[in-house]
Amino acid sequence: MTASTPEPLLALSGVNTFYGQAQVHFDLSITVARGHIVCLLGGNASGKSTTMKIILGLVKPRSGDVTFDGASLIGLTTPQIVRRGIASVPEARRLFADMSVRENILMGAFVRNDRDAVAQDLERMLTLFPKLGQRLSQRAGSLSGGEQQMVAMARALMSRPRMIVMDEPTMGLSPLYVDRVLELIRTINQEGVSVFMVEQNASLALEIAHEAYVLQTGKIVLSGPARALKDDPRVRDAYLGGSEAA
Repeated sequence: MTASTPEPLLALSGVNTFYGQAQVHFDLSITVARGHIVCLLGGNASGKSTTMKIILGLVKPRSGDVTFDGASLIGLTTPQIVRRGIASVPEARRLFADMSVRENILMGAFVRNDRDAVAQDLERMLTLFPKLGQRLSQRAGSLSGGEQQMVAMARALMSRPRMIVMDEPTMGLSPLYVDRVLELIRTINQEGVSVFMVEQNASLALEIAHEAYVLQTGKIVLSGPARALKDDPRVRDAYLGGSEAA
């Protein structure tokens, strides 16, 4: 690690994961530096979503370690991991459709008991996501996909995390909301929150990330600064439309 490189906040080291007899990860190693945005690229069935589940304690690897701020997360429950400072924006948002927008956002503060500060953070969310202020009493399931993604992001921030892990944050969104969500990810990061995101929209993800990894059938095949990977012909051919995208 060079003097200019921030220290790691999250590290997956030599992770091997199985579902039954099927191996999903092969000596997977990923580092997220403090204050950085890191994206994990890969096609379907490459092991991306399982990577997220391992970080959140939903799947336990057979070997290897996952550390956050120097302490192992292996064996901890998901609520314990959230209390350590990791929040999740899951694939497809996973909101409580019949609950109000306000109730969904406040669910992110379930690990907190500082009621006055929670109320202040709710107001901060409405500043960061002003459209949600007009929707607070509305059923979350009645919102557009882009609005639901903003609720999911606000919910994650309500736990005051040091890191957010995001699974396909732009999936199914209109182009207008894709740009808005990526802008918000950059804003959240500039406020001091590290971000680890799984994303299939490689071009846009590499625009905002500091570093990136490419996962194929459970193995990291490329990694490095996001800008360098965006110019790598192997990444262009696989994810960015080939040489015409150069």
